[in-house]
Amino acid sequence: MAGVEEQSVFLRIAALSAEALAPGGAVYTTAFLAACSEVLPIVEKLGTAFAMVRMDVNGNITRLKDCQAVDPAKYAELFPIALDEVASGEACGSRSATKGILWLKRAMEFVTALLQRLRDNRGETLPAAASEAYTETLYKYHGWVTSAAFTVALKLAPSRETFFQQFDLPPGADLMEQMQTCLKAFCPVLAAVQTFLAEHDLDDPTRL
Repeated sequence: MAGVEEQSVFLRIAALSAEALAPGGAVYTTAFLAACSEVLPIVEKLGTAFAMVRMDVNGNITRLKDCQAVDPAKYAELFPIALDEVASGEACGSRSATKGILWLKRAMEFVTALLQRLRDNRGETLPAAASEAYTETLYKYHGWVTSAAFTVALKLAPSRETFFQQFDLPPGADLMEQMQTCLKAFCPVLAAVQTFLAEHDLDDPTRL
């Protein structure tokens, strides 16, 4: 069996997701952030117009890694990071780690929604799938300036053929099957993060 580093990006995300989901719905910080980092190459394949998404994801990953590094044992799981900020009154700050968790989760939901649409609707163009995924996930949290910028980026997305050709899979590998393996493993992790945020009233609906 190939090592994680030799697998496709989809199988790497699936493997890391399996490591990230802890018993009882907790999420292990290192594995979760590693899985999110593996999503960055997928975003890059959407083209330079999605640089803002890539920068936002990378920034939130870095923020959470820095927070974890303060006390690696205490923050081996993700949610105590936010709970400590709630206790100190810092969770609502725009640069808080809690907001980093929230927006990282939302960005991942956009990417997974896009991949799911591309898999389920084989005749749908990538720009159309991206537009629908955006409407389902991020649109309700964006103000008109951010929404307008995102709309432009969606129109500049490559064709689905160009997008898929960028994934260097070994001969005989089934791209759609690997995408579904990725989604089946990663989406429950994102659902666990959403459950935590909702239970603690941290799913801030404010538009940015």
